[in-house]
Amino acid sequence: MNKTKQLFAGLILLALSLESAYADYTLNLMKGVTKVSNDVYDLHMLILWICIFIGVGVFGTMFYSIYHHRKSKGHKAAQFHENTTVEIIWTIIPTLILVGMAIPATKTLLELEDVQNSDMSIKVTGWQWKWEYEYLDNGIHFFSSLDEASNKARQVGSGIDPRTVPHYLLNVDKPLVIPTKKKIRFVFTAADVLHSWWVPDLGWKKDAIPGFINEAWTSVEQAGTYRGQCTELCGKDHGFMPIVVIAMDQPDYDAWVKKSLDDAKKGADLSAQSHAQLMEEGAEVYAKNCSTCHLPDGKGVPGAFPAISGSAIAMGDINAQAKFIINGKAAMPAFGKMLKADELAQVITYTRNALGNNVGDEIQPDAIQALLPSKSAPKETAKEIAPKTGTAEQIPVADKTKEELNALGKAVYASNCASCHQAEGQGMPPMFPALTGSALVKGDINAQIDLILKGKGMMPAFGHSLSATDFAAVVTFTRNNLGNSVNDLIQPSAIQKLQAELPAEANDDDD
Repeated sequence: MNKTKQLFAGLILLALSLESAYADYTLNLMKGVTKVSNDVYDLHMLILWICIFIGVGVFGTMFYSIYHHRKSKGHKAAQFHENTTVEIIWTIIPTLILVGMAIPATKTLLELEDVQNSDMSIKVTGWQWKWEYEYLDNGIHFFSSLDEASNKARQVGSGIDPRTVPHYLLNVDKPLVIPTKKKIRFVFTAADVLHSWWVPDLGWKKDAIPGFINEAWTSVEQAGTYRGQCTELCGKDHGFMPIVVIAMDQPDYDAWVKKSLDDAKKGADLSAQSHAQLMEEGAEVYAKNCSTCHLPDGKGVPGAFPAISGSAIAMGDINAQAKFIINGKAAMPAFGKMLKADELAQVITYTRNALGNNVGDEIQPDAIQALLPSKSAPKETAKEIAPKTGTAEQIPVADKTKEELNALGKAVYASNCASCHQAEGQGMPPMFPALTGSALVKGDINAQIDLILKGKGMMPAFGHSLSATDFAAVVTFTRNNLGNSVNDLIQPSAIQKLQAELPAEANDDDD
């Protein structure tokens, strides 16, 4: 009797402990915060209850028959086969069940894949081991990495208790920010190996595959912070590339966009820095971006990631090292895309004078800036683009030679187009078509200009985001380079007239 009481007491305690831990360990799917995630949950529950109903019916009938028609009660098995009625019944009923399951499943699947009529698009690129985000509608671009606190705590021998770090391994330095109540389209690819972008609250995950584009969409109703991580085994630090999505109400999101664009315009700090400052800041840049592969002490991983200690590159010509880090090679990422000029100067100086090296030299941010790929020239004036009211007087723009347009167009293309259509114009079919040999680029120039001005489908409207000079330059460049040779051009003055006819942007920052 006492053992029975103890057993019941133990079961009660177990039930209470499971209830208290329910928030951390669940036995079912989570509902999420989007309509899609709730539809997936509802579909899951529908199929689950259908399976339970079938299981109860089948096993209930089987156990009833075994018990009530057993041999000890004198029952004998009937000898028959090929009963047409039974065969029709057990064919029709499962067919109806499958059709009944297929209808809601197909509806949910179609909903998951419908990226049409989205309000904005974000390109997500997976890197070892960070995420790159590019807002295709407004030009915001940044990399998102594991936050500094988690990165320090995860190091072997750090002495830091991970339980003291908020959101350990699930926090980042720069989260992805999206507006609420907007349909947001994502396009996924990868720069090196397979990755997979997963935020459980959104209700889906998508693989990021090199040379291929996947699509998905979401619409979050409530502001909040939602966390996820890479779910594809992408290398030694697979477990250290989390995802953080912050959904903001529209006014807060607009303020974030304005701040991000203002910060981007400031660019890197190109002022001269002392050797001590370069070394101090460089240590932090190295710990965040380089120590994962080359290890904190610079010894590397033989056969996979070369050592920096005693490296011929780190101890050789400083400009050669700078170009190598900026442009990358093989497994070495191109950090010119990820780090600013001052950060590059700091980490280069650090690797040459630490980690067992002592070259004794340094490089300044302005020298790095001169080595970076050229960016699009600043817009000549705000009024060079079509005025909002259509009545303000525009400042005339100067026409340029074909050579000048091609030279400027190359920089504009690299800054605004290459991320989708690739540096050589080969594109990423089927989502981003090639410009090389494109019927549009080699056809009527006015049709190409109209598409770039107004956008269509996945193509953003560049009519308000490029100056007339930049616009004319990139059109001329694409028609006379990237494997094309149409041998024509368009002048900025002609583009300016077309921009003046465009409707004003509803959410311009100057409003």
